Amino acid sequence: MLVGRSQELGVLNESYQQMLAGQGSVLFLTGEAGLGKTTLVHEWRKSIAPGSSLYVEAACSIPIGNVDVGALEALQPWADVIAQLQSASAIEDKSKKLDFKRLIHDSAPAWAWAIPLIGDIAHAAMETNRLVREQRGEANANAVNQQQVFQQYVNLLIKVADVTPLIILLDDMHWSDISSTSLLFYLSRQITVKTILVLCTYRPDDALSGFGGKRHPILQIKNEILRYSAGKEISLHYLDRTAIRDILIGNFPAYQTDDEFEQWLEKISDGNSLFITQFIKTLQEDGHLDESGKFTGEYDAIKIPDSALAVVEERTARLNDETKELLSYATAEGVEFTSYILEKLSDKKPMQLLKELQTATQAGVIEQRGKMKISGNHTTGVYGFSHSLFHKALYDSLLEEQKEFLHRQCFELLKVEWDNLTESDDHSATLSSKLLTHAEKCGELESAAEVALGAARAAWHNFAEAEALEMIGNVRRFAASTEYRFPPKKRETLLGDVAMLKSDIDKLRGRYDDSAKAAGDALAQYQKLQDGKKIHTALNRRADLLRLQGAFQESEAEARKTLELAQKDGDKSGEAEALTTIGIVRNNLGEYQDAIEYFTRNMEIGESLGNRGGIATMLNNIGNVYANLGEFPQAMDYHKRSLEIREAVGDRSGTATTLGNIGNEYAILGDYNEALAHHKRSLEIFESIGERSGISRLRLCLGISYRKQGNLQQGWDEIRQAGTLAAEIKSKALEAGSVCEMGLLSEAEALKIEGDARTAKVKEAVAYLEKGLSMMRQIPHSEARNYEDELERIRNDFSIPVENVS
Repeated sequence: MLVGRSQELGVLNESYQQMLAGQGSVLFLTGEAGLGKTTLVHEWRKSIAPGSSLYVEAACSIPIGNVDVGALEALQPWADVIAQLQSASAIEDKSKKLDFKRLIHDSAPAWAWAIPLIGDIAHAAMETNRLVREQRGEANANAVNQQQVFQQYVNLLIKVADVTPLIILLDDMHWSDISSTSLLFYLSRQITVKTILVLCTYRPDDALSGFGGKRHPILQIKNEILRYSAGKEISLHYLDRTAIRDILIGNFPAYQTDDEFEQWLEKISDGNSLFITQFIKTLQEDGHLDESGKFTGEYDAIKIPDSALAVVEERTARLNDETKELLSYATAEGVEFTSYILEKLSDKKPMQLLKELQTATQAGVIEQRGKMKISGNHTTGVYGFSHSLFHKALYDSLLEEQKEFLHRQCFELLKVEWDNLTESDDHSATLSSKLLTHAEKCGELESAAEVALGAARAAWHNFAEAEALEMIGNVRRFAASTEYRFPPKKRETLLGDVAMLKSDIDKLRGRYDDSAKAAGDALAQYQKLQDGKKIHTALNRRADLLRLQGAFQESEAEARKTLELAQKDGDKSGEAEALTTIGIVRNNLGEYQDAIEYFTRNMEIGESLGNRGGIATMLNNIGNVYANLGEFPQAMDYHKRSLEIREAVGDRSGTATTLGNIGNEYAILGDYNEALAHHKRSLEIFESIGERSGISRLRLCLGISYRKQGNLQQGWDEIRQAGTLAAEIKSKALEAGSVCEMGLLSEAEALKIEGDARTAKVKEAVAYLEKGLSMMRQIPHSEARNYEDELERIRNDFSIPVENVS
């Protein structure tokens, strides 16, 4: 029953109607615990016409044993939304049925991990299994940064919204991870013209203090969204006397207005709806309210709880002993729990367990939330506490020894599931954070460290830096603990592996010095282990970082040293990495034949290892070298061979890159129709996976092809879009190239006019080229020499001296 919320319902309805009209937004519902934020959404949803929109929801995990697990579950709320979207069961109109597997494949391959391997629907079909395994891997081949991960998610939701309007509830965002709040902001900027409505609940007090004692990022994100007019906020007010009367009427149809009682109830509850509804039940059970809701007790004789939590504690204390004990055991698993694990914790027979769960459900303490499949294809019921305060009250009622015992039991049960999923690489953020919490609480620090390392890798798979670094810190903290003596080899392996992961993170973020230091730390641990392959990996990382910093001679020397070690130890993968670095350095130094030789040797190793992706990369690299040599037919041959493999293995980013290279070669050879066709295919893929640098680069390529074809207007359209996007993503190289191309477009326009207008256009062309070249000299840029030649040609052709350039 929903009372006293007409104003809030009005805002929800208004936002919903605006969304249906193509004005999507984010609506924040805020207020303290017990004010009914989630209940408001659920009741409002009932008023929406069935089949008019698709509704999905996800809740952030509440703390387990005072550990804020939600902050560690990188992007898990959004993954839960995908799990619900996957079934698309809420779409009643069969004509709107979603081919969700195809949507993931085409629009969001980096999110294939979010399709659960253990859901009641997700992996019944072998085809879905194939899709997910195809997209998973140690590195995310379908995105190169978190921005691409985010853009793919946005692409996916927009595709869904093209089929049916979409409503998403994100509950309890004050417990969410940093990456999830960042994705919310990223999404908000792109749904203002889409049929997508995001509802987000959080508690202001918890958001101010619950995130490790700091302000939760949801507060800043909310302010930014409101500042950009991409959302609204509903701050739920306390219930007034009229609402309290409506609650009483709802519970007691024969209720007669009692101003004194209503005033007393309003005063002691502060208008908190959870307090009011639960306290009314207590008063009735104690005989202070008759069957018509008339107050029959003495106000001074009634013990008044001091908070909504105190009311809930009183309500849970009144459960029968067996049900209370059972539910207190369930709290160890979390606010959401399974009958499978609860059966193991309580040692109850299934029918007795289900009977008591039914009793708790009827009492309103818990609610059933469906079913799921777990290890061994066993199906279990999923339940959740109706409010987090019920969970807190029951967990806090346990003795410390009981908590320790239950956490150990949960650890042992979840560890089995973790081990079963190791081969499938399906360590979800939720499983990782819960298992980590239970492992630490029962002193299993070695397992806790292993889980934290797995969770860090899983987080970085989606470029969730903050969560990955948090888990890396946990590994180091466990390894340094004096409470447990790690076996030396285990400790050195863990510390070496987290150092290499830290090096990965710093490298992608452009923190090359930090990355080199982390690689050095990893190297020191691996040398203690005398692990040749890992030593080669760390050395190759240092060589690659030197190359990225422009220290080509030092990079090549380090790579050659590593090459010799890898060859001596028979480490083909380490040898291939070293050859790649040497080949790229040789190419950068203009030693093209040497570069081809090293790339060819690398390709031979790829063939011996059956590494088709590596072969495709080397073919593409060799093609690039031939393009640098001006031997475009040979370059195209290598690029086409690379393209065939990349398409076959599902490397979409690589496919788009190689298509762009082939398009460039067709343009140079004068076949502009083929050039445009390849560039458009490449652009389509880059847009689908959200690779913004690729989008900017391909629009630049399209602009060049249109200019050479003589279609100047389309050339300008593409070049301007390329330049705008390059500026947004801070790519100086692409921005400089766009500016130079504006100069060549201006020259092409000058050739079509006469007189002073031509002179002005030529000067405009020269000004663009000067500006672009100035930017290129700061980088430097590989195309600078070509544009310098074009600038000199224009000056000579039109007799424009340097001093006349404006």
